Amino acid sequence: MEDLLDVARSGMESLFLQIRDAGYVILLTDAHGVAVDFISNPLLDRELRQAGLYLGSCWSEETEGTCAVALANLEQRSITVHHEEHFRVPYRTLSCSAAPLLGVDGQVQAVLDASALYSPDDKRSQHLVLQMVKSTARLIENAQFLKQFDRNLVLRLAGRRDFLEVATEGLLALDEEGRIVAANQAFLQSVGRTPAMLTGAHVEDVFNARMERLLGASLAHPEPLALRLLHSGERCFALARGPRKLTPVTERQRPMLHTPDDKALRELAGNDASMTRNAQQALRVVDKGLAILLQGESGTGKEAFAKAIHEASTRRSKAFVAVNCAAIPDTLIESELFGYKEGAFTGARSKGARGKVQQAHGGTLFLDEIGDMPLAMQTRLLRVLAEREVTPLGSETSVPVDIQIVCATHRDLNELVANGLFRLDLFYRLNGVTLALPSLHERTDKEGLIRQLLQEEGRSLYARAGTASPHALAALQTYHWPGNIRQLKNILRAALALSGGEAIELEHLPLDIQGAMRASLPPPRMLSIGLPASPVDAAAGSERDDLVQVLRAHHWNITHAARSLGICRATVYRRMQKLGIVSPNQQA
Repeated sequence: MEDLLDVARSGMESLFLQIRDAGYVILLTDAHGVAVDFISNPLLDRELRQAGLYLGSCWSEETEGTCAVALANLEQRSITVHHEEHFRVPYRTLSCSAAPLLGVDGQVQAVLDASALYSPDDKRSQHLVLQMVKSTARLIENAQFLKQFDRNLVLRLAGRRDFLEVATEGLLALDEEGRIVAANQAFLQSVGRTPAMLTGAHVEDVFNARMERLLGASLAHPEPLALRLLHSGERCFALARGPRKLTPVTERQRPMLHTPDDKALRELAGNDASMTRNAQQALRVVDKGLAILLQGESGTGKEAFAKAIHEASTRRSKAFVAVNCAAIPDTLIESELFGYKEGAFTGARSKGARGKVQQAHGGTLFLDEIGDMPLAMQTRLLRVLAEREVTPLGSETSVPVDIQIVCATHRDLNELVANGLFRLDLFYRLNGVTLALPSLHERTDKEGLIRQLLQEEGRSLYARAGTASPHALAALQTYHWPGNIRQLKNILRAALALSGGEAIELEHLPLDIQGAMRASLPPPRMLSIGLPASPVDAAAGSERDDLVQVLRAHHWNITHAARSLGICRATVYRRMQKLGIVSPNQQA
């Protein structure tokens, strides 16, 4: 999937540039309908999220019913689902056009989708968009085919000689003996064959051409060959591309190669799906010259994630410089960031000082709480990023700088831009790739994360892994953690100190955590002094209590409850309706 993501990204960007002014967003989902890549106008982020259009959203039929991604996947064809054709009411303003990306085995690898929040009522208005999505999907398939079989002789086929190099229709990969290793879907459809029927057949049984002729054409100057399909007599043209030659890596070259060190990112991701996607995306864009924006609540570990990105880059041997834009007074932030020359202001050091930007030269500059940076400093920062040089206060000489920028904020930058508190041009400059870090209570690996941090804090205080009783662990897992990982670490350290290094008990935890634990327990069952309940009623009551307990443990988050039960959300809703369970969120 990683190779496909790299190839697909170029196609997605090209498609987005053609239709972005009409309000479209581009999604790429995996074979399960989960959005693994996403391109949109950042100013529409809030509306898009409300409409289910965001990285990590799931568009499977099981989850969302009738929608373009699900139908393209199930029916293996391009399709538009327009307005009222959507199953779910919140999506009935959307118009979505999707096309599957098929592998050489004929199975769906991914689905490409273009969706608009608002569009004309007439479905025919989407015809051109559908064709563009379909065409882009074929381009991505072909690019992936050429990348996958770059060590084979590949025939590029088309019905017209003039369009052969710009509009390839069929692709065939051959081994050294001339046997077919793979064919793309366009060629399979044109000859009416399945992958199983064609794989292993000799090229001379398909075309009126000798293998020697094809191989010779690939070695000489590429000239189109006129061929005929033996089974139909149909004429076509082919360009033969020889296997890619591997360049041996010399000892002199070897140190120049870089393998990302993803250990720190993997450890931070844990077993949470959204954090794992964040880590994978970060690894794909590291060292690509893109600024990275981390969004998330306070305490979610944004600085730790930024440092892990730095460790995964070629800059890891250089400085990682962190600046909290909210913690520095407005009067000092300019000199802190950009430095100053001797005598630049009253109280300045006699020899001046290098700013954080210069200190990060060759490495990574992490700007935390970027949303709190004053507008005047935003203008100066934009100039530094655009010109790749910084001018210290009181100096007339600019100093070149080479830095990787990672920013973080818990604020909505789109809202700040709309209110004139954040420069739009700086927002675009910093928003190369946006990664949303989940809060602690949203993480699906919360239990494992608590145990890991407990062990780490124990080793830090007492040189041995920290432990906790089952009741204390249950309380820690039940609590909603408004302060996220930072709060969890502080509470674990305090509890370990109170326990004297022994296993943490419930009484070592703050009262609000103890209270949350008790509130999550089901109420005691009332004893009936009347007729005994029937086995059916007793079973239903037990099922209801069990489900309520799970829902309470997950703060009535249906998605998390369904995941813990190993069932889909729709099943949880049906059981709630059957057992007369109403979420407190709906009672108000």
